Amino acid sequence: MGFFRRKSQQPPMSPAASEPEPAKAADLDDLDERGWDAVTQAVSQHYPGAREFHVAYSPGLHFGSALQGCSALPGPDHWFYVTYGLTELWGKDSDDPTTSGFGYELTMRVRRSPADETPPQWPYRALIVLAQYVRSGPQELWLGDRIRLADGVTDDPDGTLTTLAVTADPVVTPIETPNGRVAFWQAVALTDADVEEAKRSTTDEVLERLAVDDPLLIIHPERH
Repeated sequence: MGFFRRKSQQPPMSPAASEPEPAKAADLDDLDERGWDAVTQAVSQHYPGAREFHVAYSPGLHFGSALQGCSALPGPDHWFYVTYGLTELWGKDSDDPTTSGFGYELTMRVRRSPADETPPQWPYRALIVLAQYVRSGPQELWLGDRIRLADGVTDDPDGTLTTLAVTADPVVTPIETPNGRVAFWQAVALTDADVEEAKRSTTDEVLERLAVDDPLLIIHPERH
C-alpha cells in the first residue's frame, strides 16, 4: 500500500500541546507497567548497556496526548527511537486478548556521529505527529503507507525529507506480552522524489532500493 489514506485531509501538523518534556518516572510508580516493560526489554537487548534518553509528552496519554513518551538509545552509528503509547503499557484495557492496543509501537533510526552525546529532538516531534495520525481515524495505518508531514520531517526548514513511510522494523521483531502481541513499525523518511518513485511503483520497492546500501534504513537528515 503506497498511498495517502486520507487524501481529503491536510498533512498532519506538529503538536501544539504535546511537546516532549523530561520523563517523570515517579508519576507511574503505582501502575502495573507490564506492557511498558515488555517494550523496553524487546528494544534494550539490541542496545545493551545503552543510556536511555526518554521524554514524556504533556499532558499524558490518559489526558489527550497521542503517546505517553518516547525513548532514544545510542547505537554505534545511529540513534534508535521507540514510542510508548500505541500499545497497552499498563493493564489490559481492550477486549482483544491477542493484540495490545493498536498492535505496534513506532521506531525510527537517525544518523549519529561518534561525538554526538545527546539525540536530536526533531524525531520526538515527528513520531508524535505520526502517532496523532494513527489516533485521528477513521482509517488505520498500515505497513507501506506514506504520511506527508506539513512541517517536514526534520527541523531544517530547507530540508528535503517531507514524508514518513512505514515498514516493519528490520531488527526488533514482534513480541508476545501479557497484554497481547506487539510489533515494531519503523518510520523511514522519504524525499518528494522518493514519493514520486513510489507512486510509479510501490513504497516497498523504494524502501528495498534504499535498504541495498543501508539495511537499517537510517535517516540522514541532509539526504536529497
